[in-house]
Formats: sequence, structure tokens, C-alpha cells
Amino acid sequence: MSKKRTIDFFFKRKEDVNDPQPHPDNDNLVDVVDIEENIRAELEKIDVSNLEKVKIDSLIRDPGARPSILSYPSNQRDEIRRAYIKLGPYQLHKSKFPFSPTGPNGNMRSFQAAWFKNFWWLEYSEKIDAAFCFPCYLFNKKPIGRAGSDRFTVVGFSKWKKVNCGKDCAFVIHEGKTPTSAHNFSVRCYEDLKNQLCHIENVIEKQTTQQVMNNRLRLKTSIEAIKWLTFQACALRGHDERPNSRNQGNFLELIKFIASYNKNVDDVVLENDPQNAKYTSPDIQKEILRVYATNVQEAIRDEIGTSKFCLIVDESQDESKKEQMAIVVRFVDRNGYVKERFLDLVHVKDTTSLTLRNEISSSLSFHKLDVQDIRGQGYDGASNMRGEWNGLQTLFLKECPYAYYIHCFAHQLQLALVAASKDVTEVHHFFKNLNFIVNVVCSSCKRNDQLQAAQIAEISHLTEIGELETGKGANQI
Repeated sequence: MSKKRTIDFFFKRKEDVNDPQPHPDNDNLVDVVDIEENIRAELEKIDVSNLEKVKIDSLIRDPGARPSILSYPSNQRDEIRRAYIKLGPYQLHKSKFPFSPTGPNGNMRSFQAAWFKNFWWLEYSEKIDAAFCFPCYLFNKKPIGRAGSDRFTVVGFSKWKKVNCGKDCAFVIHEGKTPTSAHNFSVRCYEDLKNQLCHIENVIEKQTTQQVMNNRLRLKTSIEAIKWLTFQACALRGHDERPNSRNQGNFLELIKFIASYNKNVDDVVLENDPQNAKYTSPDIQKEILRVYATNVQEAIRDEIGTSKFCLIVDESQDESKKEQMAIVVRFVDRNGYVKERFLDLVHVKDTTSLTLRNEISSSLSFHKLDVQDIRGQGYDGASNMRGEWNGLQTLFLKECPYAYYIHCFAHQLQLALVAASKDVTEVHHFFKNLNFIVNVVCSSCKRNDQLQAAQIAEISHLTEIGELETGKGANQI
């Protein structure tokens, strides 16, 4: 037979099994409610929300006197949390704590310092003689209005008879039996904020720094390889650059060679590099070459300065059958030395004088060189472009009357030799027979070896009889 229930039973608050806080007895209900209201009223007087910045050094340690963590400015809460975590829970160790009545019979009980060993998160407020939870204070959410939800964060727990009662211990109930309890969630937040190495900003910063270092080393390797190949006038790309190719070309093979002697380079290049930052594509190679060319041209421009200069221009076809015009400047530097510098290589669609003049003027303007500073022109007057070159020098003379035209001396000498050989029969036959002998000897490897052997034997014989002198660069076999 069930126990008879009175009418007031149905109006009592039912115990929530998930509620970690024990409820006060009916006899002391009015007194506890009055105490809680007085504490809330006192805490409401402490308002730091209007402050622009809270001084970390002046934080209140006593959990019964400090304001709620939610009352601080939102942009400073993490900083305040870190300061409190650095200080640790406020655990006051005393030989005796004040006694207070905790039951209907007036039993006197007090807080025990030994509880700090069993519950690391526990704090004690000397001001209001109550216990608090350190992680829940730092990371608790707004009170949900349920009785006891702010017991260990705002009001404080002082029902000492509810402690040391096994599984019904108020502290054990507050911790919760599941990892998803409010207390365990606050503890995880506490540990995450305490462990600075696990912060997302530190992890991202560390990964970003390492990634930047790897990218710089990978790019530096590509730059040095291109620099060496360019200085040696070697081709960069190969016929087959696939990973399974035996010869991937000079550029990739040189990177492999560098990586074989440097473990740090080997860890970031080729097979070990990320797919989005390899720095080995043809576009990257051309970009690096363009940067090198720009730096060289800027150095030449700085070397010229405000000096006057002469132009030396010639054109020819490259391997791709494109007409390329080479522009060389001749000038006197600041130290008084005559310098010749290869300035630019321009692709021209045709070799008419107007097209060449426009391309030269455009190149000089790009390098901030004035046409009025030209003091000489040198072109290939003996080629099939002679008429157009003459027309070109005339166009520049119209813009700058000091740009005198000088015929190429090498071609003048060639023209003189050709004309002389045609007028002298013996000279003409000599060059004709010499051309025939060279073709006969060079067309066969055996004839070439026989000629070299005969020449070596003759030089050795003449050296032995004293007809020829030996020395550095003289008659050495």
C-alpha cells in the first residue's frame, strides 16, 4: 500500500535526476532563498561591462566577490580567463573554517581543506563561506533559471552535509557521470585554453611558418638551377619530362642532383612537394628568366645613368624561324671605361626601316633611355638589309642629328678581302682549293685522323731538330 499523499505534495518541486545541485530542505527554504537574493543583489552592484579595458593585475580572487565572467567585455574575456588560469583555483588552506548550521537540528558543519585534494576544481570563498567550481565559473553559460543551476558559479554551495555521502555527494553530482555534463564541458574548455600549444592560432601559425620555409627553399632551388643553366647557356627543358622518363631535361635533372646531396632540399622538391606549389612548370621557368632579364636590364640602365650612348643593332633568324633584332648599347661609364652591353632582344614581324625604328624606340622608351641621347649608330651595312639599315639610320638622324652612322668595320674588311681575292687570280685559286681541301678532309673521320697524325709527326720532328720552339701555347701536340 503506497504512502498517503497530501495536497501540498503535488505543488512541490520535483527532484531532477540530472540536476547536479541538491535542493535545500523545506525548513530552511525561506532562509536560503533570502541569502541567494542578497548575494545576487550584491553581485549586481559590481558591473564592469561599461569599462573599455579591465586591468588584469586587479582581478578579484575570492570567488564570492568577483563578478561573472559574462559581465566583462567580450573582446577581453579570453585574456581574463588566461589570467585566472595562470593564477589557478582560489584554494584557501586554513586549519579551521567557520561553522554554520546545515540542518533542521542545527548541526554545525564547516568546509574541509582536504576536499581540495579530491576535487582540484574546487574553490572556497572566505567572504560568504561557500564553495565554487573554477572551470564552470570561467566557461559557464548564462543561468537557465532552474534552481541550483548557478550554485557553483554565482551563489555558491554551502550545504556541507551534502558532502562525503558517497555517490550522493554534491561535488560528485556536480561533476556528472557523462562526458557531456556541463562541468566536464567546462573542464575541456579549461584544458584547451590552458594548453597554449593546441590553440588553433598557434597551430595555424606554426604550419604556415613551416610551409613558408618549405616554399622558399623549393623556389630557391628552382632559381639556382635556372641561374646555373642560363649562365652555362644550356637548354632547360627536355624532350620527355614525365616522371618515368630516364632523362627529364637539364632543369629537372639538376634539381634531382641537388636533392641527392641535400636532405632538406630532397624533402620539399619533386615527389615530396605539394601539387599546388611545385615551382617547376614551364610558366614558372619563364617567369624566373623574365625576372633575371629585368634585373640585368635594370643594372645596365643604372650603369648608363645620364651618359650618352651608341646603338649597335643586328637582326637574324632563330631556330623557330622568327626574325629577332638584337640591341646593344655602347657607352662610357662613371669611371671612364668604354662598355658594351647587350640590352634587349626584340621579335620583329618584318625588317622594314619603319618597323625597326618603332621597335628600337619602344625598347629604349621602356628602359627609360632617350633617343636624343644617341651619339652613334652601327648597323650591318653589307647584308641584304643594307638599304633598310640605311633608311633606318636616316630616320634616327631626323630625330637626333648627333646620331652619326658608322659602317661595321668587320663587314668593311670582309668586303675588301672579297674584292681583292676576285681581282688576284692566285689568291682566288688558293681560297678555292682551300675550300675544296677542307670539305674533303672534314667529310671523313679517317682523313681527319690521318691529317692530324701527319701534323703531329711533323711537329715532333721539327721540334727535335730545333726548327720549332716549344712553350706555353706554342707548337704543343
